[in-house]
Amino acid sequence: MHIDVHCHIFPEEYIDLMEREGPRYGAVVHTDEFGDKHAILKGIRQPPLKAFMDTGVRMETMKAMGLDMNILSFSSRPGVYWADPQLADELSQEANNGYARIIKENPDRFSGLATLPAQDPERAVRELERAVTKLGLKGGFMGTNVNGRYLDDEGFLPIYEAAAALKVPIIVHPNNPAAVSEMRDYHLFNLIGFTTESANSIARMIFSGIFDRLPDLQFIFLHGGGTAPILAGRFVHGWEVRPECQKIKRSPLEYMRSHFFFDALVFYPPIVRFLVDLMGCDRIMLGTDLAYDMADTKIVQTLQSAGLSDEEYTKITDLNAKELFGL
Repeated sequence: MHIDVHCHIFPEEYIDLMEREGPRYGAVVHTDEFGDKHAILKGIRQPPLKAFMDTGVRMETMKAMGLDMNILSFSSRPGVYWADPQLADELSQEANNGYARIIKENPDRFSGLATLPAQDPERAVRELERAVTKLGLKGGFMGTNVNGRYLDDEGFLPIYEAAAALKVPIIVHPNNPAAVSEMRDYHLFNLIGFTTESANSIARMIFSGIFDRLPDLQFIFLHGGGTAPILAGRFVHGWEVRPECQKIKRSPLEYMRSHFFFDALVFYPPIVRFLVDLMGCDRIMLGTDLAYDMADTKIVQTLQSAGLSDEEYTKITDLNAKELFGL
């Protein structure tokens, strides 16, 4: 079985509310002459929404790619961080209700992770608890930063405490990378900015000591963990020689291997092999980034060419996700 843990759907309930309430925040949804919806967020046009809304189209794409299940989650844009806390809460509830509806309609094809209004941690905790205990969602979604507040910010501690208590993971998508204005050319904000942003957040979480306080806390980072895996040795050396990196009890690599899952969205079989060798096959899962143009639509072939054993392949494509999400 091939389970995709990194794929995006924006439920129609969320898009409808965004269309009604978003314009005063610079979030505009319009319908073209063909009946397809499009979104513009703060002046930046988003990809056409049909592939992110139509589950029939998604299931056709899954079949063509050899995928059996999508674990649905949000993306960094349009998201909910552009809204005030009250509207962000309402948008999150509508999105999560939409996920529950989609899963009920196709339980063998979809599961999902809850959108959270993380700019208001108290609201986010309530929505995470509702989504997991009432709707059956399998964890939460956050960006690598929330309007400039990084994930080691103490204000997010209640969200992490709730996730740890519920024993569900938080999936993290890169969001608003630093120096984005210097990476507008050549799509570098995505190619370099997103991957560096993920490494920044992973390092912050490790060096903050949060995992010594919450040993059950688990994160899923996307795009192969960004540049963090290749920097793992540098993190370890920093821990050995820099006093500001020494508030943690163990090597950074030990925390990476015990509190983070990475997807295998790296597009190059030898790098998949490197990730498995670094992290262990229990910590890597299949991810595609559907429905963006940066998705790996040949992810099955990428994994099949990575020199994986049958056990490694089965864990990465199937068993790790089943165990983590209780499928």
